[in-house]
Amino acid sequence: MILAGGAGTRFWPASRRAVPKPFVPLLGDRTLLGDTLERLRLLAPARRTTVVSAEELAAATRRALRAVPGTRLLLEPVARNTAAAIAWAAAVDLGRGDEGVIGVFPADHHIPEARAFAAAVREAARAAADGERLVLIGIEPARPDTAYGYLRLAARGRRGVVPVARFVEKPDPARARRFVADGSYLWNAGMVVARPERILAETRALSPEVWDALGAALERSRRVFALRSRFAWSDLGSWDALGTQIAALDGNRVHSSATPVTLDAERNVVWSSTDKTIALLGVKDLLVIQTTDALLVCANHRAQDVRKIVDELARRGRGDLL
Repeated sequence: MILAGGAGTRFWPASRRAVPKPFVPLLGDRTLLGDTLERLRLLAPARRTTVVSAEELAAATRRALRAVPGTRLLLEPVARNTAAAIAWAAAVDLGRGDEGVIGVFPADHHIPEARAFAAAVREAARAAADGERLVLIGIEPARPDTAYGYLRLAARGRRGVVPVARFVEKPDPARARRFVADGSYLWNAGMVVARPERILAETRALSPEVWDALGAALERSRRVFALRSRFAWSDLGSWDALGTQIAALDGNRVHSSATPVTLDAERNVVWSSTDKTIALLGVKDLLVIQTTDALLVCANHRAQDVRKIVDELARRGRGDLL
């Protein structure tokens, strides 16, 4: 099951309401959703793959699925949250009489090592097949990142599937450094593997409000386990995160068909969907993002605040840029 909703406001101006982040070719010719669909072909045929999207994104989603005929599509009439989407898809699978485990995967992650990813999912699926466990794909931290949530394992250093002691929200830098040094914390990649019966049973047992509280139910469940995984992964949560995945050119990270002109400029991220030349002179640590109708210039450390630009455009009635 692929989750392809969300606004992706931190990727403005490339991500818009009508064409949000999963539908944008951020790192190449293929969209992030396209990359996800291709990666999952290693695990299941199209007929056993479901994309959950929003009703207002129906046209964009159907266009994306033309490349993989047979893929199922669920369109949420009203956007709720990830928890509601997971519960709905689990219920639909049970109603269809499908057997086996469900793997839940966001559509906008960057995972260059597809075979290592598939191997980890298969291991998680074997652990979840008895219907007793909810298994999360946890990523061994490569650095003390403050943009990710963490999973604290009940046993330090163990390989394989380990019980989760608790969920930890995005930490401050000092705590993130402690987590990495500790060895019992993993990045929470937002990927879940479980039998649909288990997902719904945990929800019913721990939270009567199925659509709104599945996330809280998972955190309280004693059946949540995590698989320690080491494949390269990024949730591409903002432009600065994307910059780490872009090739370096003259001390800057550049993704553009037109090579930028840079003089005394370094550690900038340049991304453009146009053939216009960008010139940088004497600047450092900037995000320079160009589309056909908008240009974003932002300090790299303010990447998480790009959504505030979207809020301000909405306040000013600039629906044409949303």
